Amino acid sequence: MPDLAAARPDPTEQALQPPAAMDDLEGWLVATLRVAPTDGMYAAVAWAERTASERFAPDLVVRALRRVLSVELAGR
Repeated sequence: MPDLAAARPDPTEQALQPPAAMDDLEGWLVATLRVAPTDGMYAAVAWAERTASERFAPDLVVRALRRVLSVELAGR
């Protein structure tokens, strides 16, 4: 389990670019959600899901989002 109390680094500009490979999807989702304001989280998740679903199968995107959200939301 990740240490949720540890400082979270700011994502780089490169990390915020939508990924070309499925292997990079979860990292991109983490970066995208970390820069989203707390009151804009729902909009950020919806945007990320739509953007990722243009490149990858929707069911894979939803699975990745579930894994990422279980950690990212717990740390907020």
